[in-house]
Amino acid sequence: MKISQTRTVLSAIAILCFALLVYVFYLQYGPEKQQPCPLCILQRYAYFLLGVAALAGAIWPRRAIVFIAATVAAAGGGLALWQVLKGSDMTSCQRDPIGIFVNQLPMADWWPEFLFATGGCADKYSTLGLPVPVWSLACFVGLTGLLVFVGMKLRKVA
Repeated sequence: MKISQTRTVLSAIAILCFALLVYVFYLQYGPEKQQPCPLCILQRYAYFLLGVAALAGAIWPRRAIVFIAATVAAAGGGLALWQVLKGSDMTSCQRDPIGIFVNQLPMADWWPEFLFATGGCADKYSTLGLPVPVWSLACFVGLTGLLVFVGMKLRKVA
């Protein structure tokens, strides 16, 4: 894979991650007023870190940066999978260790409107007929696969 192709793919991944963050901001403050749970907030952090890592990889295309981005995407996918499988059982996630941890992070004080968990993990929100955590899981899985592919195809840069 050529360096220019790698930069294009990584730039597109960064744009997608930041666009998804804008979209969840719309979901939270748009007509439906969907309130994020602690697992949603952790996935927002993962999308942000993934976007930053992909942007760094677009600027400095190195395998290590691409594999860091893939690791962040896989971790975000793990959070989304956990929410898909266990979210409906987590009715008191505001008072559990995850909710307490997420709401005590310094970033929750810096931007509480976006990074403070106010919803429940068992809340059912959907977009285009699928629950939001399923969409997040699909995005993380796809991005992880794409990043692993790009990392494997990236030519060694001198």
